[in-house]
Amino acid sequence: MAYEESNVLNGEDAAVVEIDGKLVSILSGEERDIPLNRLHLSPNNVRKKHDPSTIPELAAAIMAEGGLLNPLAVIPEKIKGSKGDHGVVAGGRRLAALHYLAEHAAVPADVPVRCRVFDAERGVSVSLVENATQEPMHPADQLEAFKRLVDEGKTAGQIAAAYNLSALTVERRLKLARLAPEFLDMYRADQIEMGQLQALALTDDHEEQRRVWNTLSPYQRSAHYITQMLTNDEVSSTSAIARFVGLEAYREAGGAVRADLFTGEEGSFYIQDGALLNRLALEKLEAQAEEIRAAGWKWVEARMSFPYHERSAFGKLEPKRRKPTTEEKAEIDRVSADADALRKRMDELEALTAYDEETDEEGEWTDEQEAEYQALQAQWEAFDDLGDNMEAALREWGPRQRATSGVVLTIDNAGQLVLAEGLVRREDVPQAKQAAGGEGVAGGMAEAPKKVRAEFSATLCANLTAHRSAAVGAALTQQPKVALAALLMTLIVNDKEPWQSSPVKVRFNDNMHQIGNQASEFGGSKAADAFEHAAGWIGKLPAHGPTLFAALMAMELGELMQLLSVFIAHSYEVFSGEPNRKVGHGYDMAQLIESTLGLNMADWWMPTNERYLCHVPKAKMIEAVTEACGADAAKPIEKMKKGEAIAATAALLDGRRWLPSTLRPYPQSTEVVEQDEAHEEDEDQHEADALPEGVEG
Repeated sequence: MAYEESNVLNGEDAAVVEIDGKLVSILSGEERDIPLNRLHLSPNNVRKKHDPSTIPELAAAIMAEGGLLNPLAVIPEKIKGSKGDHGVVAGGRRLAALHYLAEHAAVPADVPVRCRVFDAERGVSVSLVENATQEPMHPADQLEAFKRLVDEGKTAGQIAAAYNLSALTVERRLKLARLAPEFLDMYRADQIEMGQLQALALTDDHEEQRRVWNTLSPYQRSAHYITQMLTNDEVSSTSAIARFVGLEAYREAGGAVRADLFTGEEGSFYIQDGALLNRLALEKLEAQAEEIRAAGWKWVEARMSFPYHERSAFGKLEPKRRKPTTEEKAEIDRVSADADALRKRMDELEALTAYDEETDEEGEWTDEQEAEYQALQAQWEAFDDLGDNMEAALREWGPRQRATSGVVLTIDNAGQLVLAEGLVRREDVPQAKQAAGGEGVAGGMAEAPKKVRAEFSATLCANLTAHRSAAVGAALTQQPKVALAALLMTLIVNDKEPWQSSPVKVRFNDNMHQIGNQASEFGGSKAADAFEHAAGWIGKLPAHGPTLFAALMAMELGELMQLLSVFIAHSYEVFSGEPNRKVGHGYDMAQLIESTLGLNMADWWMPTNERYLCHVPKAKMIEAVTEACGADAAKPIEKMKKGEAIAATAALLDGRRWLPSTLRPYPQSTEVVEQDEAHEEDEDQHEADALPEGVEG
């Protein structure tokens, strides 16, 4: 329906609009007060969609202004189920806000409301004109309006209370309103995005805002680059060291911060005095170290970081597991039995969703079964944690072990204090060996592995890790140098550290058949196409040994490397029935290989029905959509049946490059030394000869 306003006719109460090519007269209406409880939303109101979440804010604004600024447009109308005798055809949100106030006893139910009454037959026309001719206020104008309220003497708290907004929302709007005026003008002209404005608002200095904007070329003016330039020498409050020290302690020490109101629900900060932050962190570590020294360790050190190449300079003792008391053993057995019973019931429920070959359908849980599974999972995780804690309590360091080894205190990636206990310096190896034989068992640098919760079923884990094996193999065919390095690493490590496992199987077992069986929808995948392309010319080589050798000798070195990469790719496998990798047994090498390849599984895999969604409960789908799209997008899935949930989740995740935890990058557990640094550490590496039996380096 097309319309446009026409000239106002020379009449006391008349105006015309053009609707579908016809001039229609609309009376201006008669203004009068009507009690709120006699008003209802008219079916003739053409605006059918409202956002309920905005009503409290509008109600607060009405109260702040002492009533409606504009009257409601109504027609005489009675509808079934309503006590009112007037229907609102324009002003539905304001009517909802007034009802909200009445429901919360802020105004009487029969409070008089200023209305303009039109003839009933004009209801749709009046509603159309008012709703269709309104132009929404530009966000930049809203920002400046908030600033004018402050200029008039209102505080941010008063504004927040008056308009039912959070204090942080008001502070954010005021922060943007204080930007250099030209940036708000650019925002009105759609020449700058909100994210860029928020990044510029990290500083209140208009000249600094202009300098950063003008320094960056147009294609670099992203929020990320703007933030980077404004906070170049500063430390995020979410960094590990900042979390360890604590923002309050840093501020109490006189440290300055730069506020970032637009990150997270409560905003965040950038710490501007890195030297002070480091000093506070070391002081806190040293204070903890003093307490630990009293426990009888030979030495205790506080370090800001403790990377792998530093850890590898030490041997490692392991605490001795003492025999549990009768009461402790009974409690451990009880917890284990309870956990097993819960796991058994969870397995029974998971079996209900399995694929049925006869019906060619997936099973679905009822709402009650899904609720039961989630409750069981929470209980099982609690028992699992309890069992881990009980087992850890049985492991103790003996006095002789403490007397020959030490402790390094450091900070982990989450900003938590971590202790590396039982570390043996080279000169203490003889004494430590005796201590290991008497009171403990010597071990490697890795700590005793903790039980990992079964986030996914073994079948799904095998499916996912098969895809991962294929993706790495395909990438190796495209980077022969990395393939050759992986092979040489495997050969050398097998010679020098035979206990270390490698994902490259040197016998060149071809894993492609197993990948094809375990990786759902592998055929036609990007990895499968890469394998087919890389291996296509191998079939042209002669099969007879002497002839084959002659053909190989005739090839260039680059061709031989390319050929070798294909076979290495076929031998690569990290199959596992576990959702998370086991650190220290082959997967460490896998992490090095994958990081060097620059592998991102999102380039090779996406969560289709067969590959992922049909194998997980609805809770996992909701979790995935929440991570990729936000909680609002995931909420409707809660009420869907499993089939509907799978389709909705697949559509929402399409193109989002979301990955389950099993396919995300491995945590970096080793430090890759750059070539120019490697020479400097050669001497240390030569000193790291095999330690005596009983203490492993």
